[in-house]
Amino acid sequence: MPVRFQLRFPGDLSSGEDIMTPYETIGGETVAHAVLDDFFQRAQADDRLADVYGPVITAGGRAFVTVALDAAGTGEHPDLESALAWLGEVGLGDDELDLIVGHLAAALEAAGISDETIAEVAEEAEALRDAALAFDPEDDDDEDEDEEAAA
Repeated sequence: MPVRFQLRFPGDLSSGEDIMTPYETIGGETVAHAVLDDFFQRAQADDRLADVYGPVITAGGRAFVTVALDAAGTGEHPDLESALAWLGEVGLGDDELDLIVGHLAAALEAAGISDETIAEVAEEAEALRDAALAFDPEDDDDEDEDEEAAA
């Protein structure tokens, strides 16, 4: 079963209002990199997250935060599968998610990001966790094999 995940952005398409991703709202690549660096320093320094963010940041751990920020800036998420698989591998619990979202919010706040945008990113992080609970990478692999066999 393919992973379906829809990010929600402020604005109404029918009104013609521009819809900005969190990535665009925070100021793009330079600010996003600074926020990511600050977040990872905070997460790695937190002993309660030692099993989640150890001394080396994994691709999946980076993908989780990247997708929450919509760092691709497109609304499409090439890192989504990696983020969901990582969430499944680490078995992220509610307390750990709260800590991660808290560190991400603190990093965003330190960069001068608005409370509204911080809340939006936190919602996306929560949605990622919810999607991860329904994500089974083996199901996706089976579907890929079925598609190859049909071709």
